[in-house]
Amino acid sequence: MYLLIMISIAIHSCYIGSKVVVSLLALDLGASQVVVGTIAACYAIMPLALGIYSGRLADTIGMRWPMLIGAFCTGAALVTGWLWPTLPGLFVVSLLMGASFVFFNVSIQNLTGAFGRPEDRARNFSLLSIGYSFSTFIGPTFAGFSIDYSGHAATFGFFALLTLLPIGILIFNRSLTEVSVPAAAGKERSALALLRDPPLQRLIIISGLTVAANDLYAFYLPIYGHEAGHSASTIGLILGSYALAAFLTRFALPVLMRRLRADQVMVAFMLIAASAFVFLPMTQQATSLMALSFVIGLGLGCAQPVMMSLCYEKSPAGRTGEVTGLRLTANNVARVVVPLLSGALGAGLGAAPVFWFNAMNLLAVSYLSRK
Repeated sequence: MYLLIMISIAIHSCYIGSKVVVSLLALDLGASQVVVGTIAACYAIMPLALGIYSGRLADTIGMRWPMLIGAFCTGAALVTGWLWPTLPGLFVVSLLMGASFVFFNVSIQNLTGAFGRPEDRARNFSLLSIGYSFSTFIGPTFAGFSIDYSGHAATFGFFALLTLLPIGILIFNRSLTEVSVPAAAGKERSALALLRDPPLQRLIIISGLTVAANDLYAFYLPIYGHEAGHSASTIGLILGSYALAAFLTRFALPVLMRRLRADQVMVAFMLIAASAFVFLPMTQQATSLMALSFVIGLGLGCAQPVMMSLCYEKSPAGRTGEVTGLRLTANNVARVVVPLLSGALGAGLGAAPVFWFNAMNLLAVSYLSRK
């Protein structure tokens, strides 16, 4: 399990770090907020198109090949950014990173659910989410300092080198992805039929809205920090404070889940994050932004492991990968809409409506979680 977490940290660090490099390089090249939002939305186009297919692929042929495809696409995206650091190149980077995300993450989440004994599932998803927290800290922080000292193109190159680790492990350690999964009942595989299951439908909607909140923060905070005059390294540290808080939340989550129901955890923590988004546009000081980002990380940090575990448990036998792909498809609808909407809002009305819109989104998540 720990080797899985290691390769997940490597790929996810590249994915999250590339978003910081792409946003700041686009702004440095003179792109408007609308253009930056469009580039960010391109991260979601391939997952939107391939989410369900990648899940079915993982269910039928296993997890190794989809994970390898994802790792190779990550490397290809980063090499593209290194060799072609222009606005057209950034569109290619975002499309390739989106493809890498859907193949790698659907499979590694499916693999995590199938790894070990059923009673270890909640622990394994918590460990995977802690790994995501590490990468959410490592990626933006490294990206910020590397941009300041080596430039945008070189930063893409440094991240590309990191992909060699998971590629090597997946090529030479075949046993890592060998798990037994139950066969699907019947031959018909309809995603619409999955969506007719009310509990699963509600979980997928909540997952999409929480990802929208997370992605709006990750996309718009660098723009807000750039407008406030902060350096790339400072912006990276602000994003890193979010990751640190998410790590602490996920580390404590197994204890919380033994004392509280999943809905109680979601309601309380979404309200915490929403309150921080209300105050975020009221300050431009780096220390204040770090503190508010930390509170947002505490709130949003619980959402991903809770959603991964619940969706896996609610999945029909033999279709866990497909449900994961369906959930990520819903997530990526949010990833397309949120950057475009927030870019347009920010360009027309400023930062405050963008962050307040996110607070309202989290209030909706809290309400749905109660139901």
